[in-house]
Amino acid sequence: MDATYTTWILAVLIAGLLYKLLARPQSHPPYPPGPKGIPILGNALQLPPNKIWATFAEWAPVYGDITGLTVLGMKMIILNTYEVATDLLDKRGFNYSDRPKFALASEHGEWEFALPMKSYGELFHTQRRYLNRFLTTSAVRNYHDFMVDHARVMGVQMLNKPEEFRRFTRMYTASNIMKMAYGYKVTSPDDEWIKRADNGVKSAEVFGTSAAHPIDIWPILGKLPYWVWGRDFIRKLNIMKAGAESVRHGPYFSVKDQVLSGTAVPSMTSTLIEEHLLPDGTVRDEDSLASIAATTYIAGADTTVSALDTFFLAMMLFPDAQRAAQREIDNVLHQERLPTLEDKDALPHIQAIMKEVIRWNPIIPTGLPHASMEDDEYKGLFIPAKSMIFVNVWGLVRDPKHYPSPDEFNPERYIDSSGPKPILRKDVQDPEDYTFGFGRRVCPGRHFATTGLWIAMATILTVFEISMPLDEDGNPITPTLEFGIGTVRHPGPFKCKLTPRSDNIKSLLTG
Repeated sequence: MDATYTTWILAVLIAGLLYKLLARPQSHPPYPPGPKGIPILGNALQLPPNKIWATFAEWAPVYGDITGLTVLGMKMIILNTYEVATDLLDKRGFNYSDRPKFALASEHGEWEFALPMKSYGELFHTQRRYLNRFLTTSAVRNYHDFMVDHARVMGVQMLNKPEEFRRFTRMYTASNIMKMAYGYKVTSPDDEWIKRADNGVKSAEVFGTSAAHPIDIWPILGKLPYWVWGRDFIRKLNIMKAGAESVRHGPYFSVKDQVLSGTAVPSMTSTLIEEHLLPDGTVRDEDSLASIAATTYIAGADTTVSALDTFFLAMMLFPDAQRAAQREIDNVLHQERLPTLEDKDALPHIQAIMKEVIRWNPIIPTGLPHASMEDDEYKGLFIPAKSMIFVNVWGLVRDPKHYPSPDEFNPERYIDSSGPKPILRKDVQDPEDYTFGFGRRVCPGRHFATTGLWIAMATILTVFEISMPLDEDGNPITPTLEFGIGTVRHPGPFKCKLTPRSDNIKSLLTG
């Protein structure tokens, strides 16, 4: 760290301390309890650079339903129970629907277009309105046919090259989203648009977890010349900008050209362009249209891939869950056909597996943070305006009150087998209720995502037995449960063995 950088940081810290000392004290209820910090830095040194969700979960039993932190003057509130999260983020959504600034990505990395980063206001509502109409439960039914087709293509690919199964889960997810958003047909795992979108996703996380950089905590630090942060900072910032440009404008303008030439395939983007096309050939509200199309891919592709890869891990490590689902599949399909989405109610074990995948290793274990817009009081505790609000998702999914033996992958926890046919229980907390967010910030693509996950899992379990690969001595190679540390958690590298369950099912898939 050079002298200039150190001088600037010290100046900002001293200014913050003086402001705190000189500001007129106000009478408020107590701030939520939390670990004791130190002057100026607050709790900054107690927040680990990685796996912050595990630390949040450790604090929850000590400090109760709400944990309060202060980091360089910024207030951070952690909500540790589902009840508290719904009370604030759902029932008081008018005050808790903003986002923290994320100044590094939005202002400096040019990702301000992404809907998850948008401040709560008119532009946010406009973009959500455009997007929601294509992602309601009824709208998603229009996508059933191509989702089923894409799942079967994925099955054939895994049949031919089982060692590349993770490439094919990524292609499957991209195929669904690119078809819905742009009307684009993906034909290869190496498709150029998939590569561009993947690079865009990676570029958005080039600095690691959101809100971890000093510029996100103190946006004023972004006023410093970039060189004070070092060459690596400038390199990463350029990567972030290039990724934003690629995902935002590339596919959108391709579809716009097709609309103008009369060759566009029906899609969300082509429909919106046609509805906003002006007589002179320009498109009204074009920035918003391009932004929500890009957001659809960025928000959905990476998260769904993570869930599918976690599914393969779970099926290897907990084979009883796989066998229970396959017994049910065989009772319904009789190895005479492949599943469709009309089979969903008849196959509750697949739904239970999907819910348990989402719970067992949540994709975003702190959720995306909210921000309070005004001072608030809740259960005698004071929540200041502009506080960063996290939901302790990792703690929720590990709560033994709701999920006995929470580290165990156990889809049976959602199944009621007391009647003539198994059905989903209604007395178990559904992880879908909180892993997709809360209130006015709930993920608009959740129905699309769960539909795509269900048919993928059902197709794979119909066709394949998933097991651990063997080493040269015939011993199983047990995968490690190592996940990445980005905002979206992905399993680390692992292998698995895919064995066709019967020649008949194999012929159904390839016939």
